[in-house]
Amino acid sequence: MEKIEGYEVKKRLGKGAQGSVFLVEHENAKNGEKFVLKKVECNDESEANKAFKEAMALQELKHPYICGYKEFFVTWDKKESAMFVCIVMDHYANGDLDKVLKQKRAKKEPIEELIIKKWLGQMVEALVFVHKKKVIHRDLKPSNIFMKDDLGISLGDFGVATIMGDARTKTRTTVGSMNWMAPEVLERPYDERSDVWSAGCITLETATCGILDSQQQSGLLFEIKNNPQPLEETLEKITQAGYSQDLASVIRTMLRRNFKQRPTAKDLLDLPYIKDCLTLIKSELAERQPRIGSSIPKKPVPKGNGTDAVIKYLQENGPNEVSVQSALEYLVEITKEEGTVISKDGKKTITKAMRDHIKCVEVQIAGCNIINNLIVTAEQDDILYTNEIIPVIPLAMKSHSGSSQLQQSACAALMALSADEGAAEVIGNVGGVQDVLSAMRTFPRNSELCATCCNAIWSLSVTEGNAKIVTEEKGLQDVCNAMSNHSDNGDLIEAAAAALLSLSMEDDNMELVSDLDCVGLLIAGIEAHIGDAKVVKNACMALASLVEPDEESAFKVLSNNEVSGIPIVMKAYESHKDNAEVVENICTLFMELVEYDDICKDLISYNVPKMLKEIRKMFIKNEDVMAPCEAALTKLGGGKASNRPTSARNRPKSVAK
Repeated sequence: MEKIEGYEVKKRLGKGAQGSVFLVEHENAKNGEKFVLKKVECNDESEANKAFKEAMALQELKHPYICGYKEFFVTWDKKESAMFVCIVMDHYANGDLDKVLKQKRAKKEPIEELIIKKWLGQMVEALVFVHKKKVIHRDLKPSNIFMKDDLGISLGDFGVATIMGDARTKTRTTVGSMNWMAPEVLERPYDERSDVWSAGCITLETATCGILDSQQQSGLLFEIKNNPQPLEETLEKITQAGYSQDLASVIRTMLRRNFKQRPTAKDLLDLPYIKDCLTLIKSELAERQPRIGSSIPKKPVPKGNGTDAVIKYLQENGPNEVSVQSALEYLVEITKEEGTVISKDGKKTITKAMRDHIKCVEVQIAGCNIINNLIVTAEQDDILYTNEIIPVIPLAMKSHSGSSQLQQSACAALMALSADEGAAEVIGNVGGVQDVLSAMRTFPRNSELCATCCNAIWSLSVTEGNAKIVTEEKGLQDVCNAMSNHSDNGDLIEAAAAALLSLSMEDDNMELVSDLDCVGLLIAGIEAHIGDAKVVKNACMALASLVEPDEESAFKVLSNNEVSGIPIVMKAYESHKDNAEVVENICTLFMELVEYDDICKDLISYNVPKMLKEIRKMFIKNEDVMAPCEAALTKLGGGKASNRPTSARNRPKSVAK
C-alpha cells in the first residue's frame, strides 16, 4: 500500500490539471478517520517552500462552512522526479455539490428555494470570513463545495488556487474551471468580488438544474460573461418555474460583469434576501432587528410644526417601522411645497431610516420620493449629490426588484441626481446604472417605468464612464426593446432617442445598430409622433449621430424595408418649421446624409434642396440653423461654400428634456 509522509493511500480519487487527489488514512489513526490528500506539483524547491509558507495561513481558516485543513507539507516524489506541496483536508463522505446537481439534472428535479437560501447563506458567510482574512478563493465551483451530513455545505480546495502565485500555476488551475470564473480573472486585476461572481454562478446553477441540462448550463455560464441577455432570459424562466423575484435579483446582482460595480460578500449583507438566508442558518451575521414592541406608534407624527419636528420624531422613533413610514410619507407631502427645506443632518436621518428599514418597501418608496422632491431646489454642493446619500437608492432597488412602484421612484431619483456630474459618477460607481437596466428588464411591459429608465440612461450616459457601463451591459438593446414595445408612448420615444444619441458616441455600440434596427425605430418614432417637437428633435439628432460614422445607417434612412425616412423627416419639418431647434436638428441630419455621394441624387429627387432653401430664407439670422443648412445645400449644389460645422457625434449631448 502506497504511503505519503505517514499517510496510507486507500484509493485515488482523481487526477487533473491541479494535481492528484487521494483518500488517505494516517498510519497512527485509531478510529479509521479518513482524509483527502492533494498533491500539487511545483517547479522547484524554492517555489515549493514559498507555497508551503503561504499555505500555512490557510490553517487559520477555521469556520463551520469551510473545509478544514489538517496539515501541509512538501515532499519529493522519486517516481515522478518532482517536488510536490501536499494538502491534507477533511473528507466528506457525501461528496460535493457537483454530484448533487448532476443527480437533480438527471431527474429534471428542481431544488427547493429554501435549500438554495440555506446554501447561499452559508456561502456568503464563508466568503465574508475568508475575505476578511485577505484570502481569495478564485476557483470556487460546485466540485469545490462539499456536502455535510445535515445537507449544509463547506467551501473547500482553497489550497491550489490561492497559495500558488506563479503564472504557470494560475494557468493550470483555470483548466476546467472557466465556467465559474469571473470575467476579469484572466484579463485584468481582480479582487474578492471575483468570488462573488463564482458564488452567483453556483446559485444560478442550483436554480436551473430542473430546467437546463449540463450542456445548456455550461453554455449559459460561458455566454453571460459577454452578454447579459441570456442571463435575463434564464432569470425569467426560473421565476416562471416558481422561484422568487428576489432570488433572481440577487443572482443578477452577483453576476454583474464589471467587477467594480459588483458587490463584495460584505456588501451582500445589506440585501434583505441575504439577511433572510443568514437568519435561516442562524448566522451571527444576520442583523438583529431592533425591538420595536408594538407596531402602533406611541405618538403620532407632529404635523404643522415644520420639517425639523418631523426629523426629530424620526430620530426618536427610529426602531419603529410604522412610525418611520408615517413620518416619511408625511415628509413626501410637505416637501412637495415650494421652499420646504430639510437640513443636512435631516437628510442623513432620512437615509439612515431607509437603511434601517430596508425590508419595508413603503419606507423605500417614501424615501426616494422625498429625495425627488428635494432635488428640485438643491444647491450644487448639496449632500444629496454625494456618496452619503446616493448608495441607498440602488440598495433599495436591489432589495425590492419586484416592486414596479419602488423602481419607478428610484429611477426618477437617479435620473434627477445624474444632472450633477459628480453625482452621476457616484451612481455609476455604486452600480446604479445596472440597477436602472435591471428595472427595464424586470418590467419590460411597464411603459411609464421604461420611459423613466430611458431618461435615466440618457442622463447618466452623458458621463463617459457610465456610457461605457451601459455599453458593456448591452443596454442599447434594452433601449431598442423599449422603443419597440412602447412605440405609442411619446415620452418614452423622446427619452429613448436621447439615450440612443448618448450611446452612439460609444464605438462598440455601432456594431449593434444595424442588428437592432436603430434607424428604423427612430424613423418609426418620428412618424408615430410627428406632432411632438421633442420626439422629432431628439430622433433627428440621434439619426445624425448614427449616420455620420456608418454608411449603412445612412442608406437605411434613405430606404429601410422599402420605407424611406426622407419624406417622413420632411413632413416633420412641415409640422415644426417655426421651431428653430427642431429645424436645426433636421438640417444636421441632412448635413450628415449629403456626405455620401450616392445619397445626394435621391435627396435631390425628394426636393430636399428646395426645403433647405426655404429654411435658409426663414432662419438667415440664426447661425445654429444656418451652419448645417448651408453645409447640406453646398453639397447638393444649391448653397454657398462654407466650413462644415461640428459633426453630430462630436456636438454636446444637448437634447430635449
